[in-house]
Amino acid sequence: MAQILSKLMLQRRQKASTLSAMSPSQHKDKKAAKLKPRRRGEPDTPGTEPKTYNLPLSVILQIREAASLYGSQGRAVQVGSELLVRLARPLSVPQPDPASIRRRTYKLAPRTIEVIQKLSENEYEDPGQVLAACIKALKLKNLT
Repeated sequence: MAQILSKLMLQRRQKASTLSAMSPSQHKDKKAAKLKPRRRGEPDTPGTEPKTYNLPLSVILQIREAASLYGSQGRAVQVGSELLVRLARPLSVPQPDPASIRRRTYKLAPRTIEVIQKLSENEYEDPGQVLAACIKALKLKNLT
C-alpha cells in the first residue's frame, strides 16, 4: 500500500513539474520585441509649451468641464482646434463682455498653438474667440 502511494505521489510531482515547465510565465519568448514605453521629451514626441490667452470666464469654465472628457484642459483645446480647422465654415462666436476677460495659461502642443494663431489671423478676431469657437465645436453633435 505504501509503495502504491509513493508511486502516485511521484507521478503527480512529475506531472506538475512538466506542466510548470510548459507555463508561459516561467519561460518567456526571447524573440518577442521588447518595446520601450514612450516618454515626454523624446525626439519623436513633441513637448508642450505654455501659452497664455485672454478668455472670457465662461470659456475658461467650459474648458475645465471638457477636460474631464478629454483628460486635460490642453487636450480639450487641442481636439477643439483640430475640429475647428477642419470645418468648412467658421463657427459664429459672440463678442465677450470685457469685464469677464481673464488671462489663462494652457500647456499646448506646438501644432495647436500654430492652429490657434492661424485661425485668429484668418477667421476670428483674436485667440480668445478661437478658443470659444473650439469649445463650441466640441459641443456640436453634427460636424458636417
